[in-house]
Amino acid sequence: MDLDKQPQNPMPPSAQKLTFWQLKNLTLNINKALDHLLQQEGLTLSQARVLLLLFDENGQNQTSLMKQLQIESSSMTKILDLLERKGLLQRKDNPRDARQKNVFLTKKGHHAEVGIVHLLQQFEHNLLAELSKAEIQQLHHLLHKIQFEPDY
Repeated sequence: MDLDKQPQNPMPPSAQKLTFWQLKNLTLNINKALDHLLQQEGLTLSQARVLLLLFDENGQNQTSLMKQLQIESSSMTKILDLLERKGLLQRKDNPRDARQKNVFLTKKGHHAEVGIVHLLQQFEHNLLAELSKAEIQQLHHLLHKIQFEPDY
């Protein structure tokens, strides 16, 4: 992975000073690079995002996963179907609500955690290599400070 390459989404001159535009382009480039990197594990970024949530809290219901990932129900179903076919997770009926399915990692899914997390940590290390520890802390602080949920 070459992080020194020029951005694939050049900014129009009128947007070059807009912070949100720079963040948007950074996000797009990170997503493309992560999708490419995760192919080593046979996953897409969308699939890895689901697994990361399950690594933290196994057995979540589909609705909760969908809300956390901010994706539509049909997209969630497709991702879960693919991960289930790969043997990484399984869906089970929710004992308290028959309309809901809970999602659980399989043994194979649990074993995939080490490889996925290692790839992501290495990617982040490379991405932030030019920043000092203080700058990384400041970046985390600033990103946390500007987080918001759209109210529409």
